Amino acid sequence: MLRLTLTNLLNHLLPAPCLMCGLASADFQLLCPECDAALPRLNREPFLCRCCALPMTSDANLCGKCLQKPPAFRQSSIAFRYEHPLDHLIHQFKYRRQLSSGKLLARLLAETCRHSERPDFLVPVPIHWRKRWQRGFNQSELMAYWVGKHLEIPVLSACRQEHYHHSQKGLSRAQRLKNLRQSFSIKPAYSVKIRASKIALIDDVVTTTATARTLSELLLKAGAKQVDIWALARTPDH
Repeated sequence: MLRLTLTNLLNHLLPAPCLMCGLASADFQLLCPECDAALPRLNREPFLCRCCALPMTSDANLCGKCLQKPPAFRQSSIAFRYEHPLDHLIHQFKYRRQLSSGKLLARLLAETCRHSERPDFLVPVPIHWRKRWQRGFNQSELMAYWVGKHLEIPVLSACRQEHYHHSQKGLSRAQRLKNLRQSFSIKPAYSVKIRASKIALIDDVVTTTATARTLSELLLKAGAKQVDIWALARTPDH
Protein backbone atom coordinates (compact mmCIF):
# COMPACT_ATOMS: atom_id res chain seq x y z
CA MET A 1 0.00 0.00 0.00
CA LEU A 2 2.85 2.39 0.86
CA ARG A 3 4.59 1.62 -2.44
CA LEU A 4 1.37 2.27 -4.39
CA THR A 5 0.82 5.57 -2.54
CA LEU A 6 4.38 6.72 -3.27
CA THR A 7 4.05 5.72 -6.94
CA ASN A 8 0.81 7.67 -7.33
CA LEU A 9 2.39 10.69 -5.62
CA LEU A 10 5.42 10.60 -7.94
CA ASN A 11 3.19 10.25 -10.99
CA HIS A 12 1.29 13.37 -9.86
CA LEU A 13 4.40 15.43 -9.10
CA LEU A 14 6.54 14.16 -11.98
CA PRO A 15 4.17 12.97 -14.72
CA ALA A 16 5.90 10.82 -17.34
CA PRO A 17 5.47 11.86 -20.98
CA CYS A 18 3.66 9.55 -23.36
CA LEU A 19 6.27 7.43 -25.15
CA MET A 20 4.69 8.14 -28.52
CA CYS A 21 3.42 11.72 -28.59
CA GLY A 22 5.47 13.18 -25.73
CA LEU A 23 2.55 14.78 -23.88
CA ALA A 24 2.70 14.56 -20.09
CA SER A 25 -0.18 13.94 -17.72
CA ALA A 26 -0.67 12.49 -14.25
CA ASP A 27 -3.69 10.55 -15.56
CA PHE A 28 -1.77 7.98 -17.60
CA GLN A 29 1.48 6.06 -17.46
CA LEU A 30 3.78 5.72 -20.49
CA LEU A 31 1.00 5.88 -23.10
CA CYS A 32 -1.84 8.39 -23.41
CA PRO A 33 -5.37 7.16 -24.26
CA GLU A 34 -5.21 8.57 -27.81
CA CYS A 35 -1.93 6.81 -28.63
CA ASP A 36 -3.10 3.63 -26.96
CA ALA A 37 -6.19 3.65 -29.19
CA ALA A 38 -3.99 4.14 -32.26
CA LEU A 39 -2.05 0.90 -31.72
CA PRO A 40 -2.87 -1.71 -34.42
CA ARG A 41 -4.32 -4.42 -32.19
CA LEU A 42 -4.57 -7.75 -33.93
CA ASN A 43 -7.96 -8.56 -32.37
CA ARG A 44 -9.47 -5.87 -34.60
CA GLU A 45 -8.67 -7.94 -37.69
CA PRO A 46 -11.80 -9.65 -39.08
CA PHE A 47 -9.99 -12.90 -39.92
CA LEU A 48 -6.86 -14.50 -38.47
CA CYS A 49 -5.20 -17.85 -39.01
CA ARG A 50 -6.00 -19.73 -35.81
CA CYS A 51 -2.50 -21.23 -35.78
CA CYS A 52 -0.02 -18.47 -36.72
CA ALA A 53 -2.33 -15.42 -36.32
CA LEU A 54 -1.69 -14.20 -39.85
CA PRO A 55 -4.29 -11.58 -40.90
CA MET A 56 -6.38 -13.02 -43.73
CA THR A 57 -9.09 -11.85 -46.12
CA SER A 58 -11.44 -14.81 -45.62
CA ASP A 59 -12.92 -16.76 -42.73
CA ALA A 60 -10.78 -19.88 -43.34
CA ASN A 61 -9.42 -21.49 -40.18
CA LEU A 62 -5.83 -21.71 -41.42
CA CYS A 63 -3.65 -19.72 -43.80
CA GLY A 64 -2.16 -21.40 -46.86
CA LYS A 65 1.27 -21.95 -45.25
CA CYS A 66 -0.17 -23.63 -42.16
CA LEU A 67 -2.37 -25.81 -44.37
CA GLN A 68 0.51 -26.89 -46.59
CA LYS A 69 2.94 -27.49 -43.74
CA PRO A 70 1.36 -27.42 -40.24
CA PRO A 71 3.82 -25.98 -37.71
CA ALA A 72 4.83 -27.81 -34.55
CA PHE A 73 3.40 -25.06 -32.35
CA ARG A 74 -0.28 -25.33 -31.44
CA GLN A 75 -1.49 -21.74 -31.69
CA SER A 76 -0.39 -18.11 -31.38
CA SER A 77 -1.40 -15.28 -29.05
CA ILE A 78 -0.10 -12.10 -30.69
CA ALA A 79 -0.97 -8.60 -29.56
CA PHE A 80 -0.47 -6.36 -32.60
CA ARG A 81 -0.05 -6.08 -36.33
CA TYR A 82 3.49 -4.96 -37.10
CA GLU A 83 2.97 -1.48 -38.51
CA HIS A 84 3.10 2.15 -37.43
CA PRO A 85 3.03 3.28 -34.64
CA LEU A 86 3.71 -0.06 -32.91
CA ASP A 87 6.94 -0.52 -34.88
CA HIS A 88 8.25 2.73 -33.37
CA LEU A 89 7.92 1.39 -29.83
CA ILE A 90 9.64 -1.87 -30.74
CA HIS A 91 12.47 0.01 -32.47
CA GLN A 92 12.97 2.26 -29.46
CA PHE A 93 13.22 -0.79 -27.23
CA LYS A 94 15.44 -3.02 -29.38
CA TYR A 95 17.82 -0.56 -30.97
CA ARG A 96 17.79 2.50 -28.70
CA ARG A 97 17.69 0.59 -25.40
CA GLN A 98 14.59 2.42 -24.19
CA LEU A 99 13.59 -0.05 -21.47
CA SER A 100 10.47 1.94 -20.62
CA SER A 101 9.11 1.06 -24.09
CA GLY A 102 9.98 -2.58 -23.45
CA LYS A 103 8.14 -2.62 -20.14
CA LEU A 104 5.11 -1.01 -21.74
CA LEU A 105 5.11 -3.57 -24.55
CA ALA A 106 5.46 -6.40 -22.03
CA ARG A 107 2.44 -5.14 -20.12
CA LEU A 108 0.39 -4.95 -23.32
CA LEU A 109 1.46 -8.47 -24.29
CA ALA A 110 0.56 -9.76 -20.82
CA GLU A 111 -2.90 -8.19 -21.17
CA THR A 112 -3.35 -9.97 -24.51
CA CYS A 113 -2.20 -13.36 -23.18
CA ARG A 114 -3.94 -13.19 -19.81
CA HIS A 115 -6.90 -15.23 -21.10
CA SER A 116 -4.83 -17.66 -23.19
CA GLU A 117 -4.20 -21.19 -21.93
CA ARG A 118 -1.71 -20.85 -19.13
CA PRO A 119 1.70 -22.45 -19.82
CA ASP A 120 4.00 -23.99 -17.26
CA PHE A 121 6.95 -21.91 -18.47
CA LEU A 122 7.79 -18.96 -20.70
CA VAL A 123 10.78 -19.64 -22.96
CA PRO A 124 12.32 -16.62 -24.75
CA VAL A 125 13.63 -16.89 -28.28
CA PRO A 126 17.44 -16.83 -27.92
CA ILE A 127 19.94 -14.70 -29.80
CA HIS A 128 23.60 -15.43 -30.43
CA TRP A 129 26.05 -14.16 -27.83
CA ARG A 130 27.63 -11.82 -30.41
CA LYS A 131 24.33 -10.11 -31.11
CA ARG A 132 23.56 -9.97 -27.38
CA TRP A 133 26.96 -8.37 -26.76
CA GLN A 134 26.37 -5.80 -29.54
CA ARG A 135 22.84 -4.96 -28.38
CA GLY A 136 23.46 -5.28 -24.64
CA PHE A 137 20.50 -7.58 -24.00
CA ASN A 138 18.14 -10.12 -25.53
CA GLN A 139 14.84 -8.30 -26.04
CA SER A 140 12.80 -11.52 -25.98
CA GLU A 141 14.37 -12.56 -22.69
CA LEU A 142 13.56 -9.22 -21.05
CA MET A 143 10.03 -9.42 -22.44
CA ALA A 144 9.63 -12.93 -21.03
CA TYR A 145 10.69 -11.87 -17.53
CA TRP A 146 8.41 -8.83 -17.52
CA VAL A 147 5.44 -10.82 -18.87
CA GLY A 148 6.21 -13.59 -16.39
CA LYS A 149 6.16 -11.07 -13.57
CA HIS A 150 2.77 -9.73 -14.68
CA LEU A 151 1.21 -13.19 -15.03
CA GLU A 152 3.24 -15.02 -12.35
CA ILE A 153 4.63 -17.58 -14.77
CA PRO A 154 8.24 -18.81 -14.38
CA VAL A 155 10.75 -18.17 -17.17
CA LEU A 156 13.21 -20.71 -18.55
CA SER A 157 15.98 -19.40 -20.80
CA ALA A 158 16.24 -22.95 -22.05
CA CYS A 159 17.32 -22.43 -25.66
CA ARG A 160 20.52 -21.10 -27.15
CA GLN A 161 21.61 -20.06 -30.61
CA GLU A 162 24.92 -21.64 -31.45
CA HIS A 163 25.61 -20.19 -34.90
CA TYR A 164 25.71 -16.50 -35.69
CA HIS A 165 23.60 -15.19 -38.55
CA HIS A 166 23.35 -11.69 -39.87
CA SER A 167 19.93 -10.06 -39.77
CA GLN A 168 17.14 -12.28 -41.12
CA LYS A 169 15.16 -9.20 -42.12
CA GLY A 170 14.17 -9.30 -45.78
CA LEU A 171 14.81 -13.02 -46.21
CA SER A 172 12.15 -15.42 -47.43
CA ARG A 173 10.74 -18.15 -45.22
CA ALA A 174 12.77 -20.78 -47.09
CA GLN A 175 15.98 -18.77 -46.66
CA ARG A 176 15.30 -18.28 -42.95
CA LEU A 177 14.65 -21.99 -42.43
CA LYS A 178 17.91 -22.83 -44.18
CA ASN A 179 19.82 -20.45 -41.88
CA LEU A 180 18.08 -21.72 -38.74
CA ARG A 181 18.59 -25.44 -39.27
CA GLN A 182 21.04 -26.75 -36.68
CA SER A 183 21.34 -23.23 -35.20
CA PHE A 184 19.50 -23.84 -31.93
CA SER A 185 19.87 -26.29 -29.07
CA ILE A 186 18.43 -26.95 -25.62
CA LYS A 187 20.64 -26.16 -22.65
CA PRO A 188 21.22 -29.45 -20.80
CA ALA A 189 20.43 -27.87 -17.42
CA TYR A 190 16.81 -27.26 -18.51
CA SER A 191 16.06 -30.51 -20.33
CA VAL A 192 14.36 -32.14 -17.33
CA LYS A 193 12.05 -29.17 -16.66
CA ILE A 194 10.96 -29.02 -20.28
CA ARG A 195 9.73 -32.61 -20.38
CA ALA A 196 5.93 -32.91 -20.26
CA SER A 197 5.62 -29.12 -19.85
CA LYS A 198 3.40 -26.63 -21.64
CA ILE A 199 5.62 -23.93 -23.13
CA ALA A 200 4.85 -20.43 -24.38
CA LEU A 201 7.63 -19.26 -26.67
CA ILE A 202 8.17 -15.50 -26.28
CA ASP A 203 9.20 -13.43 -29.32
CA ASP A 204 8.96 -9.79 -30.34
CA VAL A 205 7.95 -9.99 -34.02
CA VAL A 206 6.74 -13.06 -35.94
CA THR A 207 7.48 -12.65 -39.64
CA THR A 208 7.71 -15.90 -41.61
CA THR A 209 7.25 -18.21 -38.55
CA ALA A 210 10.60 -19.85 -39.43
CA THR A 211 12.12 -19.24 -35.98
CA ALA A 212 8.90 -20.23 -34.20
CA ARG A 213 8.66 -23.44 -36.23
CA THR A 214 12.30 -24.40 -35.64
CA LEU A 215 12.25 -23.80 -31.89
CA SER A 216 8.85 -25.45 -31.44
CA GLU A 217 10.11 -28.61 -33.14
CA LEU A 218 13.21 -28.54 -30.94
CA LEU A 219 11.21 -28.16 -27.72
CA LEU A 220 8.78 -30.92 -28.64
CA LYS A 221 11.65 -33.26 -29.51
CA ALA A 222 13.09 -32.45 -26.07
CA GLY A 223 9.84 -33.70 -24.50
CA ALA A 224 7.63 -30.62 -24.18
CA LYS A 225 3.93 -31.45 -24.08
CA GLN A 226 2.88 -28.50 -26.25
CA VAL A 227 4.25 -25.20 -27.51
CA ASP A 228 2.33 -21.98 -28.11
CA ILE A 229 3.65 -18.68 -29.48
CA TRP A 230 3.26 -15.46 -27.51
CA ALA A 231 4.52 -12.44 -29.43
CA LEU A 232 4.17 -8.69 -29.63
CA ALA A 233 3.52 -8.34 -33.33
CA ARG A 234 2.71 -10.24 -36.52
CA THR A 235 3.76 -9.01 -39.93
CA PRO A 236 1.15 -9.18 -42.69
CA ASP A 237 1.72 -11.60 -45.56
CA HIS A 238 4.33 -10.34 -48.05
